[in-house]
Amino acid sequence: MATDLRREIFRGMYNPIYRNSEKDDEDLKQSNHASPSSSSGWFSSIRLPRRQAIIGFLNVLLFFIFMWHLPLLQLHSAGHSFIPSSASRPPPVPHTQPAPDFAPSVIHPSTKKSRDQLLSQAKELSKIGLPQKIWQTWKTISLPDLETFNRQRTWLGLNPTHEYELLTDRSALEYVTKEFNHTDPYIVYLYENFPQRILAADLLRYLIAYKSGGLYSDIDTECQVPIDGWLSQAMGNITDVKKTDVNIVVGMELDILNKTQYSDKWVIDAGFSQRIQFLQWSIYAKPGHEILRRMITSVQEAVRADIEALESKSVKGLKYNETKILDTTGPFRWTQTIFEYVNDITGRKVPLEEYSGITEGKVFGDVLFLPVNRWSPGVGHSNSGGDETSFLIHHFKSTWRDG
Repeated sequence: MATDLRREIFRGMYNPIYRNSEKDDEDLKQSNHASPSSSSGWFSSIRLPRRQAIIGFLNVLLFFIFMWHLPLLQLHSAGHSFIPSSASRPPPVPHTQPAPDFAPSVIHPSTKKSRDQLLSQAKELSKIGLPQKIWQTWKTISLPDLETFNRQRTWLGLNPTHEYELLTDRSALEYVTKEFNHTDPYIVYLYENFPQRILAADLLRYLIAYKSGGLYSDIDTECQVPIDGWLSQAMGNITDVKKTDVNIVVGMELDILNKTQYSDKWVIDAGFSQRIQFLQWSIYAKPGHEILRRMITSVQEAVRADIEALESKSVKGLKYNETKILDTTGPFRWTQTIFEYVNDITGRKVPLEEYSGITEGKVFGDVLFLPVNRWSPGVGHSNSGGDETSFLIHHFKSTWRDG
């Protein structure tokens, strides 16, 4: 009776695979008769047919292997994403709906560099010049109208020493795939699959500036002053900073700290997120700048969080309103990313008052800030001045609102 019970336990009482082996029953009986209990002791009482012993041993072994790998399986399941395996990323930062004083989500603190690292990186970048290349984008090689064509000509005509490249929808995807697919395929996935193409257009400018550097400028801008003269004119009164120490140039879009002149309602109605804002229709940078890396990372984390909140879990399901677009890939997030970088590289929280009211260039760390009139003249606020004081003119075609 005891022998039968043990046999059933090891075979699996409810497993038909083991219960139908008549040959094994015969083997077990013969084995019991052939082994005297007096000579073998208790060990002989648990002797099993060879097949059952092997199966039992393998079952136990598989059980311990499964238990050993269980924590790894749970970790993999929780962290599944398209983020490249070459870099570990923190969980996405929760994303909130913008408000008048909204501060967009920025990259996780664990992905930030220390101040010493930022200063060291800035010093290395100062050894190279700003690339002499102009980047613009349009849907096709054929520009939409004669006005756009003439504006494009200003960039070529005033900057004969600069290389010029117009990326189309097709060549832009080829560029992004070539430059980023081996290091960050999720960025390529987002760029290719954003249902609202303004998100891809915004992301593209950061990718270009980060990877290749030079000047990116929207197709609805025109050049007023040769690029080679911009830094000299903007830094004429700055004596403690060399032009080579400037690694990125940022244009002011909004400077309205005066609440008496510009009410909170005006800020909201005008579509701004705060009273100091930086534009991103033009970006002038050396490749690899930390601001651009942070911006790309921040966009990626915000979009991932929004995708995870969707029932479909698909980028194709994203549908942002205008404010959400401005926050996710536009000037709202761009401004916040720049603020945080300046605070980190200077080692202090720079108050808004120090950005406000500048009439010429001002440098924080390795960032040159231009007053509103230089890249955004004639806008009717922020003491923007006229076109005659500008380096470039933005014509605000707003084609992104068309989809």
